[in-house]
Order: sequence, then structure tokens, then C-alpha cells
Amino acid sequence: MATGAESTYPSDASGALKPKQAACANAGWLALSDKGILDNSRLSDILHRGQFVIEMTMPLQEWVVLLEHHSNVGWPRTFTLMFDPKIGFVIAHRQGERLVRHLLPGPLPSGVGPGRLTFDFDAPARRWSLRFEYLLGEEPQQISSRGLDPLPLLIGDIAALCTTPRASSPTLWFGASFGKTLPTSAPWIGLRTEVETSLGPIAAGNLRPGDVIMTLDQGPQPLLACQPLSLPARGSFAPVLLRAPYFGQRQDILVSADQLIAIGGLETEYLFDQDSVLAPAATLVDGRMALSDDRRAVTGAVALKLPTPALIMTDGCVLALGHDPARDLPLRALKSYEVLTLMSLLGRSARYAA
Repeated sequence: MATGAESTYPSDASGALKPKQAACANAGWLALSDKGILDNSRLSDILHRGQFVIEMTMPLQEWVVLLEHHSNVGWPRTFTLMFDPKIGFVIAHRQGERLVRHLLPGPLPSGVGPGRLTFDFDAPARRWSLRFEYLLGEEPQQISSRGLDPLPLLIGDIAALCTTPRASSPTLWFGASFGKTLPTSAPWIGLRTEVETSLGPIAAGNLRPGDVIMTLDQGPQPLLACQPLSLPARGSFAPVLLRAPYFGQRQDILVSADQLIAIGGLETEYLFDQDSVLAPAATLVDGRMALSDDRRAVTGAVALKLPTPALIMTDGCVLALGHDPARDLPLRALKSYEVLTLMSLLGRSARYAA
């Protein structure tokens, strides 16, 4: 087995690719499974440093190949990710005569639900790491390993991985990035969700920085940023569909799993001595009033940023913006076990709106 940060790339005459400097300043997604490379002009590039993330259905109890790509076009190349209960996660990466293996030994955190494996590599700096996280629970469990001398990834090979069938695989989705930090779950709302502004209701996808958002607790606030997002719609990123009229709105609303929803009424006063509280959308999923929506592979959405955390009205449903743990939220945010207690009461009264 050969190791080393540098690979011998065949010349153009052999039909293979020469390395190019990747634009590492781009911290967004380079590729998403079921969608492919997001910027086709990058297909002939080489990813020298970045992250490769995959989510899968847990638990993994038997030997399984999660991802696999082989190519002999120009020069032999292989990228295989497998799991063995006795060994752990193994990445076998071959380019030409060089073969490297990256290992994350078990045992894995146990549980039922999505798990995430992150392969962080920097070929010029000759270092890599593997991290596995079990994503359910208040504090996700994780294990990690690290080592030396990874190989870079050909972006064309990543594109091929995106089109490889994986019908029997527990893989939910995977993605790659030029940057060292991939976009993680973050509060967002659907593009067609109407937000109250100084000019009246405007679909979130049509908002622009500088628009004035009418907040319920901070008055008119200028929109500082309106970031369009393209995110996987499975696993921990699966959006939540809030069904009308249970949350006060007239139409169904699509939000991220960690978007905070305001809930109010006699139940919140009885349980928490608060007129209204905040709950992450994922904790409200009950199969009737809120659904985990995985009907699409990739979701288009938008993340809105105001000068300060605030409550906004979206078609009658109240959402919290400014979901920053370092700053005060406009209302108390419930833990998942507190939401379960609240929902047992709300299920009887069907009054979810704040």
C-alpha cells in the first residue's frame, strides 16, 4: 500500500486530467447526490482539500458497501466506502498505482435514525480525519479518527458517484464541498412562504437585502441577508411540512427541521408559565399536523438574517429568526422532551398557533 499526499497525474496525452487549483474559498456544496455537480464548469477540476459527507440509516449491523466507483478511463481509479461491524468504516481510495485506506474503528454510537460520516481531507497538508455522528438526541454522540497522506478527489469521479444506483444501500444522501466546513443544518423557510413586509406579504424567495420585515416583537427590521440554499431533503436535513391550519396558517409551510416555531395558548401557560414558547419543527412531527417531507431529493430554500433575533409572521404562522445560541432568543426554546409533553395536550385541543 502506498501513501503520500502527492499523486502522479498522467499527462494530457494519456487522456487523463492534470491537477488544477481548486477554489477553496467556496464554502458551499460542490456536489449533492441525486443532483450531481452543482457547477459543471468544475467537472475537469481536482479537489485537493475539502469535505465529503454521507448520511445513512442506522443501525448498521452487517457488512455493506455504502458508496463505490471504479474507472479505468485514462488511468485506474477507485473510491469505495464500506462498513464492517468488526472493523468500522473503511475508505479505499486508489489512483493509478497508489492506494490509501482510511479507517474509523468502531464501535459506533447505537440508535435508530440518521447517522453522518464526514471525511475531511487536505492533500497538500497531508492530513485527513473521519468523524461519525449519531444525530438523534439533545447532544449527538460521535467518534473520530485521523491520519496522514490522503489523495485528492477528481470531481469527475464525484459526479460518477452521484449517478451510481444504490437501491439496496442504507445511504440517504451524500455531498462534497471545496471548503473545509460544509453548510450544516440551519434555520430556513421555503421559497414560496409569504413573509410580512412593509410592502405587504412577499414570497421568501423574492425577498432582497434591504427589504423591511415586519416583526412582531422588534418592529420593522431591515433584511441584512437573504441566502438561497440548495440542501439535501433526506436524513437530518429532511424538511418539515407544517400542515394548515394547525399552526395558524392558511396554507402548508415548508421549513427546516431546526426552524423554531412559536406555540402559545393555555397549554404553554399551564406547563411553562409562558404565553408562548418556541419548538424546533422536527419535534412537532406527528404524521398529521406536521410531516417529515422527503418527497424530493434536494430542497430549494432561503435563510433570512435580521439585525437581532425576532419573531416574524408567515401566513399566520409565527417563526423565530436569528437562531443563534450566543444571542438571546425572543421566547423560551423547549427541549425535545418538553415538546412531547406539550404535544400530548395540544393533540387534544389542536391549538398550535401562538
